[in-house]
Parts: sequence; structure tokens; C-alpha cells
Amino acid sequence: MRPPSKNYRLIRNINDHTINDFLTKLSCETWDTVFSTDDVKIMLNSFLDTYLKMFYSSFPLKRVQLNKKYKNWITLGILTSCKQKRELFTACRNNNNPDLLKYYKSYCRILSAVIREAKKQNYADKIKKASNKNKTIWNI
Repeated sequence: MRPPSKNYRLIRNINDHTINDFLTKLSCETWDTVFSTDDVKIMLNSFLDTYLKMFYSSFPLKRVQLNKKYKNWITLGILTSCKQKRELFTACRNNNNPDLLKYYKSYCRILSAVIREAKKQNYADKIKKASNKNKTIWNI
């Protein structure tokens, strides 16, 4: 099964120029609307509205083209296992449990073996189906 693909990704344009622009906007703001009331909820909402308006204008979203090529050997199971591995990694990083670390290392070893085997099978199938086997081998 092929994973869902997006041809683009939205990122914020953050560099020295945009950071200086943001700091300038923050320093020029009077913040009168924030302190015009005694209600804390209204003050917070007013602050967030002002702050986010400046943030979004200083750091606009930029559409970036993804240049990833689809790899046939990546299955839904491998994607799921990689996600699980990342979650285990964060759990191990935040925990000093030796059993969890042992399980994580074992999981990584098994996942690496599965990925290696999936690549092997995919490339063997490509070579088997190719009309010019030598060219296919060189391309792989």
C-alpha cells in the first residue's frame, strides 16, 4: 500500500530579517488594549490576538515543494513500526528504565532487519522483471 503523498509542505519563513521585523513590531506596540480591562481572560485574549497578528505577519507561511521519491519497499507496516520506534525513543529518553531501553534496542534491531529484507526483496523483484538486467543492477 502506498502512503498518502503531499507534493508540498507549509513552513514558516524564519530568518534574521523576519526575527528583527517581529521584534520591531513587538517594541512598537503600545499594548493599551491589553491593559484596558481588569478581567484576566479578556486581557489574555487581547494579548494573544495582538501577539499572533504580529507573529503571523512577520513569519508568513511558505509553501515548499517536497522532492522525496517514493520508495516501493516502504510498506504501511514499516511506516507504522518507524512511528512506534520514534515513540519508544522519546519514552526511553525521558525514562531510565533498563528494561525499556533493552526493548527499544531489540525493536530497532528487528525493524532494521525487516527494512533490509524489504529492500532486498524489492530490488530482487526489480531485477527479475527488468528486460536489461545489467542496466537495472547499475541503476540500483
